[in-house]
Amino acid sequence: MRGTLITPATVAVRKSAPVTRAWGGPPFAGLEAHGLAAVVVGLTEQWLGAVEADLERRADAGPRAAVGPLAEIVERHPLREGLWALLMTALYRAGRQADALAAYRRARHHLVAQLGVEPGPALRALEARILGHDERLGDGGAEHRGRLPERIGPLIGRDRDLRAVAGALAAAPVVTLVGTGGIGKTRLALAAAHRGAQAHGGDAWLVELAEIAAPADVPRAVADALGVAQRPGLGVTGSIVAALRSRPGVLLVDNCEHVLDAAAELVAAVPAGCASVRVLATSRERLGVAGEQVLVVEPLEPGAAAELFHARALAADRGYDAAAHAAPVEEICRRLDGIPLAIELAAARVRSHPPGDLAARLDGRLDAAGARRTGAARHRTLRAAVQWSYDLLTPAERTLLERLSVFAGPFDLAAAEAVGGGPDAGDRLAGLVERSMVTAGPGPHGRRFRLLEPIRQFAAEHLREPAAADHARWCTGEVERIHRRLTGADEVDGVARLGELWPNLRAAVAWALTDGEPGAADALVRPIVTELPLRGRQEIGAWAERILDATPPDEPDRRAFWLLWVAERYTQNANPDGYRRVADRHGDSGRALSRYAAAYARGDGAALRDCLPGAAAELHAQGEPHAAAYLGLAASGTLLGIGGFAQVDAAVSALAHRFRAGGPPTLLHWALQTLAYSASFQGRTAEAECHFDEAARIELPAGTLSANKTAEARSAFRRGERRTAFATLLSYVDEQIEAGNVIAAVVIAVEFVNMTAEAGRLAEAARALAYLGSANDFGALAARTLAAPGAARIAAASAGPEPPGEPLDDRAALSYMRSVLADLAVSTA
Repeated sequence: MRGTLITPATVAVRKSAPVTRAWGGPPFAGLEAHGLAAVVVGLTEQWLGAVEADLERRADAGPRAAVGPLAEIVERHPLREGLWALLMTALYRAGRQADALAAYRRARHHLVAQLGVEPGPALRALEARILGHDERLGDGGAEHRGRLPERIGPLIGRDRDLRAVAGALAAAPVVTLVGTGGIGKTRLALAAAHRGAQAHGGDAWLVELAEIAAPADVPRAVADALGVAQRPGLGVTGSIVAALRSRPGVLLVDNCEHVLDAAAELVAAVPAGCASVRVLATSRERLGVAGEQVLVVEPLEPGAAAELFHARALAADRGYDAAAHAAPVEEICRRLDGIPLAIELAAARVRSHPPGDLAARLDGRLDAAGARRTGAARHRTLRAAVQWSYDLLTPAERTLLERLSVFAGPFDLAAAEAVGGGPDAGDRLAGLVERSMVTAGPGPHGRRFRLLEPIRQFAAEHLREPAAADHARWCTGEVERIHRRLTGADEVDGVARLGELWPNLRAAVAWALTDGEPGAADALVRPIVTELPLRGRQEIGAWAERILDATPPDEPDRRAFWLLWVAERYTQNANPDGYRRVADRHGDSGRALSRYAAAYARGDGAALRDCLPGAAAELHAQGEPHAAAYLGLAASGTLLGIGGFAQVDAAVSALAHRFRAGGPPTLLHWALQTLAYSASFQGRTAEAECHFDEAARIELPAGTLSANKTAEARSAFRRGERRTAFATLLSYVDEQIEAGNVIAAVVIAVEFVNMTAEAGRLAEAARALAYLGSANDFGALAARTLAAPGAARIAAASAGPEPPGEPLDDRAALSYMRSVLADLAVSTA
């Protein structure tokens, strides 16, 4: 294939091998003995119970990925209502309400036709909840990046505001919540987005722009948060629109004010191209886009403000007596204009300052804030409250708070010590948490800390000592530790840790490139650069190009290294012209890696074969054995296309042996799928199936590129489960269109040609076969070998083998196959 692995697709697999794969059919088949039938029934029931529990976990973790296995098993066990309920729930959580209701109708048909009974009360209740968008259905696990976090604690005093936002979302494509900092826009928006997604169907996503410094970075930040890859010819914003077009829901864009024009441009594009997506934004001023409805978030009413104070005070001091302090609390809330963040900062001080003392101390500070009731005055009130809390800190606590402002995302105690200065940072950090200047809570890898944005901005303004370099050094240490996980058996954990680090990594890379530190940027990105091809982290490709641009001409090794990943970026998006423009701008570094990058981008198998040994040797010389191993796999698709079976089998078999011993799982998975395709090309079908099966049993990190679903579809089709096969291949196509992974069309076309030809759809199969034969060397070989059964049926047809219509490129082929599969998934009996 054109400079990429044979298995390009985005599939999130977080569990170990599914229970369904361990079942070899009815136990004791063919044996007869007294009492054996009851044993068989019992074992089968135990297996089905385990399958149900396993699929329930998978549906919670990733509803979209669970739809295929669930659709398959309900066809095999159509009278088991629990499995139908899981399928309906997974479909609903994946934003496919109509399909969920259609599944209910199919379940009812089976029950009535075979047993003469209606579905049970649980299944009927589930149908009603789906029809009513019942919030108890939830949204499953965090299958996609950008999914809304769960709101912690009650939203005090905002019931009327929630109703107003719901009404606005129903009437307008864009709703902007405006108000001063600390007024509670984000909390209100999170709650409203949850409700809006349930009301309109589909997903809800969060994009936080507070960490974005440059307006030009807004589209890339949104794409990264949503896991959207750039598509050839569309640009980043166009790719976002294309990806969301099939994913109804609510997009929450938070903190737009400092990049207002760029945020407005992106926000305007989404509803214009995606009628089923509503945009909810927060900002200190309106975006000014067409169709925007602006809602001003007002301060809390006196009763709600006091309720918030009492709740936060009780959290700070378990002995706090709300009734005893009603009058001073009312005065404090009035003086603080009902601004939630200011109230929380004051409440956090009740252990050292009783409410009466707080009210007195606030007077002098807040009198300087000016008149009440305007947005500007409220902003001054909040700043005055933050300033008051800041002034009460010790000098050491102030210094720590200022230095912590460099963190763009969550951080742990070790990070605070590295950036905040010394081992005593822990004690100072505890004091900041106690005073609500820093928030703390559980994270996926332990306790994490974070600064609320108004406080972070305030602290950054007061930062006296540069801390960005220390922050970048901390990030560098983190990516080095993550690199060791990514290249070994702990890869799944490494990918999760990288996801948590990403906002801080982005900030550190931006600092390094802005301040002219290409060496620092190199050290930050190099350890995780293979996440671009392995997990589709498109932002790495943009960084690679910027690092290349910043690298001086007298560093040929570094230039060659980054040119390789620029080639990967443009090859993944099927844009060889984009790569050529960059390569022409930088010229030839004289290294084998540069020659490899050029051959890789243009899919030149012969040139790739000649320069691969030298390129791999250069990576080893640079201390990059993991990248060198990836290179051997990346070239294999192109080498197979020119008949290099012996070379691929020898090299990849050695790599598979190495990865079995020490990981990482993804490269073992890719190596096995490469060997499977090689064996398939050479007619060794049994060997190929063994490799495919072993590859499918490997636990992969979320977002890993894999062709598992093509094998699942092929297996289902061979078992006669054609509807399941078409639906599985269709969902796989949808994933590739969503990810912009258009070169996956070649692998998909093989199964499409064989399946549609056998199903009698010869014209459609012929058109896809023509595409396959002309796509690239790998496709031409696949058309002659793997797609031979379909090709034979086409050739034998009286209509002849000539396909109708214009020739298809990768993207058009994906769209064409999708339309045919969508029809087959519905019409096939």
